Amino acid sequence: MKSILLKLGKLMSMRMLAIGLTFVQTIVMTRVFGSEVFGLLSIALSISALAVLLLSFGLDQVLMREIARIGKSRVVFSQRWQDLWRLIIKRVLPITLVVTIVGAILVTTTSFAGPYQLTLLATFLLLPIILFRKYIESICLGTKQVVLSITGSQIIYPILMILAGFYIWYAGIKPDATSVSFTYAFAAIGSLIASVLLITATLKEIRSKTQKIDKERSENADLLESPGEKALFKSGLHFSLVSLGFVLGQHIDVLMMGVLSTPENVALVRIAARVAEMAGLIRAIILLQYRPQIAEAYGNSDKKKLQQHATIMVKLFTISGIPITLGFWIFAEEVMMVFGSEFIAGAWAMRIYIAGVLVTLLFGPGNAMLAMTENEGTASRIVLSSLLIQVLLNIVLIPWAGPIGCASANFIAMCFIAIASRFLLVKKLGVEPSLIVILKKTPTKYRF
Repeated sequence: MKSILLKLGKLMSMRMLAIGLTFVQTIVMTRVFGSEVFGLLSIALSISALAVLLLSFGLDQVLMREIARIGKSRVVFSQRWQDLWRLIIKRVLPITLVVTIVGAILVTTTSFAGPYQLTLLATFLLLPIILFRKYIESICLGTKQVVLSITGSQIIYPILMILAGFYIWYAGIKPDATSVSFTYAFAAIGSLIASVLLITATLKEIRSKTQKIDKERSENADLLESPGEKALFKSGLHFSLVSLGFVLGQHIDVLMMGVLSTPENVALVRIAARVAEMAGLIRAIILLQYRPQIAEAYGNSDKKKLQQHATIMVKLFTISGIPITLGFWIFAEEVMMVFGSEFIAGAWAMRIYIAGVLVTLLFGPGNAMLAMTENEGTASRIVLSSLLIQVLLNIVLIPWAGPIGCASANFIAMCFIAIASRFLLVKKLGVEPSLIVILKKTPTKYRF
């Protein structure tokens, strides 16, 4: 355990820095622009996150998994690698450009966007930028350069948002939809440039691998051969749905609050959800570190190693998760007060979001392990079911209870994902990902 903690130390410190920067970024945005304009930006950020997930078709995750399974020294020889890039060029790129152009035209020539027009215009125009950055960071993660994989979007991006926010305040620029849209564009473009610079050496290394691998080709034909573009695309779609489960949990709430409530309540939900994400800091760190390792262990048919990964992850989840979530629960009002006195009203919504995070920690990384072990179809079906539950509950609970109702819908959906993922991982692979593995004394029986 000590060696594992040492390995996680660098990543943990970077993630702590990222969380701190995001926290400061949110404070600056709310203080400089106010709750109403921040609500306009929140809708734009939510739509951007969801659109990028959908437009990537999950192929960024497939790319990451294949690099981790095959290894960066051999991946360029893999037919899977070539088929994936053909899919990205033939499908992802043209569809993204069409959505960007059509979306920009719609928000500028029609009135359906209402007060969100300018922030939505920025969202559509920046979709290719954000998507490009997403693929770059997936390659970094696949090559196990986890720190580099988060630097652009989670370090550089919030720094640029903070600097732009201070500039708006210092220069006396009016804090409205226009200035907040330019702030977002500045940070998005700057973070992409940083990501490109950081990955240049890795891309050169991957492309320069020219050694002969005839022996490896014969011993690992199943890895180097491709199931075909159609199968890879289908796998990517399932990955996309899996990712939606952990992103839509917060963003679908923000979007539905925007439709069913007011911009002020949108801001409350946005802040409450972001604080809850901070409570799951250790979970995010460990999943970043272990996802490529899970794919590698499964690719090597190392069943014992796979269970070891699951056991270590849930131990770290539990040890870190309980005190952190309890601290946020007890001091909810004080935490929300940091963003401004008007945000104290979202304290109980924050508590409910945090309860959902605690459930996912105690039930372990079941959904992520399903996705990394070629059970992404099962993982995506769990996600679809949870999203349906969440949307239906939001329709009922938001008009009745506002932010608290929204948070309650999220909590129930998170419980469903956590419990169903754990049950099906045990059923399919015989791997126990939850707190139960710590409590029981009989060894797990693998079912590969």
